Amino acid sequence: MKKKVLLLAVSCKNGALCPGGIDLDNPRQWIRIVKDDGKAGPVNGKEIDMADPLDIIEFDGHPIPQGKQTENWAIDNSSCKRLGSYKLYEDCAEEELLKRVYNNYKYHGFWGNYKPYLTKDEFDNIIDPSESILKVTHVRIYKNDNNKAKIDFSWERALYPIKGVAMTDQDFYDKIDDGNEVIINDAYIVISIPKECDWIDPNTNEAKAYKFVSRVFRID
Repeated sequence: MKKKVLLLAVSCKNGALCPGGIDLDNPRQWIRIVKDDGKAGPVNGKEIDMADPLDIIEFDGHPIPQGKQTENWAIDNSSCKRLGSYKLYEDCAEEELLKRVYNNYKYHGFWGNYKPYLTKDEFDNIIDPSESILKVTHVRIYKNDNNKAKIDFSWERALYPIKGVAMTDQDFYDKIDDGNEVIINDAYIVISIPKECDWIDPNTNEAKAYKFVSRVFRID
């Protein structure tokens, strides 16, 4: 099946890439591009024709849903082609495009809590998409004491600031080295949950599914 996708994220995953974006034939839906390896593994840059966020790609592919990630697609026969920047197809500024994407996409939630993770019970009961787009304020991007990239932000539907969410947007990695941090007033963020609970708390043996931000678009 042929698909045309506006990429919104090309984030780091296990030393490779996890691209995803809006299905241009149905802008309410997300498409995440993964390998057809039985594990929904990451792809490399050549497999998506070296495309970047806000590029449009086209490919022949097939869906391979896994766990909560029902949006997963694999590319068939190395067919992916970068068609070019969205600017070749949309006569608008980047912020206007992002506003359209946000308004058209169907899920703008945080999966029922304000924490950076879901417990196993919370995760098992998720019926929403595994990908969300949020409009947020007071963004802070930094590395924690374990040298992990994290993001804090305020969201209008949260009772208090959301802190310590994993961040896989590699465009910020160099900027937050050596104790630096990035402060952004207003942004759209792309945030996901994993296909399954991906971490076991060694102190309690409790399984958790950690949310992660794969792209941050500054709009201030």
